[in-house]
Amino acid sequence: MRKIAVHIDGQATDIVAELQGETVWLPASSFAHAVGAEFKKMPEGGPWAVCRGDLCIALEAGDLRAEDSWLTLAAVADPLQLSCLIEGQVLLVANGEKVERGLGVGQVPPAFELPDLYTGELVSSTSFAGRKTFFYMWASW
Repeated sequence: MRKIAVHIDGQATDIVAELQGETVWLPASSFAHAVGAEFKKMPEGGPWAVCRGDLCIALEAGDLRAEDSWLTLAAVADPLQLSCLIEGQVLLVANGEKVERGLGVGQVPPAFELPDLYTGELVSSTSFAGRKTFFYMWASW
């Protein structure tokens, strides 16, 4: 087992990972906190999980060393959109760009044009500016 330093988003941390073969083990609580997540026990006797926002990653038995609360990097890297690379004695971790989905209250949607259902003439979404408007959209594929 080899110990390696952990850098997150270009910054050195006090976290030390353990490299065991191809598996990278990390202290669950401190690593989760460092990437903006939380390591916690799920309710009603559920598994341990790493959660960030609405995303909770339930850890399987092989992803967690219960005796010392260390987790595998592989269990959380993809779901948390983390880019990881080992260079020498350092594990480089980069938080992925957070993809925001949908619009929040007060946000303006992007302008678009669609044909009127009855006349076929193009109607711009900007022509509804300043008025309460409800757009109902759906897709079928």
